Amino acid sequence: MDIPYGISKDIGFRESMEDHYAIYERPAKGFLSAEVYDGHGGIRAAAIAAEMVTPCFLHLWSEELSKEPEEQRPIHELIRQACIEIDDFIVERGIKSGTALANFYMIHEEFFAFNIGDSRIVIGTEDGASVLTEDHKPDMPNERSRIEAAGGVVIRFGVYRVQGELAMSRAIGDAHLKPYIIAEPYIAEGCLGRENDYVIVACDGIWDVMDAEETIDIARRYKDAQKAADMIVSTAIQYGSTDNKTVIVLDLRGYRNKIKNNKMKIINRIDKAVDFIGLL
Repeated sequence: MDIPYGISKDIGFRESMEDHYAIYERPAKGFLSAEVYDGHGGIRAAAIAAEMVTPCFLHLWSEELSKEPEEQRPIHELIRQACIEIDDFIVERGIKSGTALANFYMIHEEFFAFNIGDSRIVIGTEDGASVLTEDHKPDMPNERSRIEAAGGVVIRFGVYRVQGELAMSRAIGDAHLKPYIIAEPYIAEGCLGRENDYVIVACDGIWDVMDAEETIDIARRYKDAQKAADMIVSTAIQYGSTDNKTVIVLDLRGYRNKIKNNKMKIINRIDKAVDFIGLL
């Protein structure tokens, strides 16, 4: 799809680098993905998810495309299925680690931005920047209600933690924290506009010290995806981030002549976990 991208990462003050990332391109289908996996408790869950979530989605999508159009399931259902299947795969094998994720899928002018945990995706707009994802923290009312309804507890040890341990309420893996920790993605579905110039996908090692506007401003200042990614990581280090840091910058400027709409449109926001809470 000829969309330049830059990737930068830093181990921080941690003993090991538990982040992973992935880029998948299928030009014949107009598909591009940018993905960040922020592992915890080890590297295996993040590594497996980076290798399997999108291939699983692409397989499911190919199966749907072989059907008549009226019989095909929507893309967001396939994303959700892929996340849950890979979570099951990791848990069933007794892998103890877990991972947050933030994935940005482009299919021609459509996009699907989804996350599990506290990694985020932001996009440049005419007004500045917009956050496309939603953090999953244990003290959020919906998340706390869901955890407690499942028999879990949210305890504050410095920050709010599930069972006093994990400082996020959704992740892939973390077998020992099921059913409180779930792999239900938050999905934003939309259409790109010519106003969109950059997409930034990053883990909380970036977002703990930087906001959406600052990262987009850096991308606009450097006008080069790799330089922007490197500078975002360097800036996070200067601001005191000691965590693992991974960032992907997509440069959409050369793609905008293929986009019909001036303004980005959010068509749908899907979160089945919130739907469930509404039924309690």
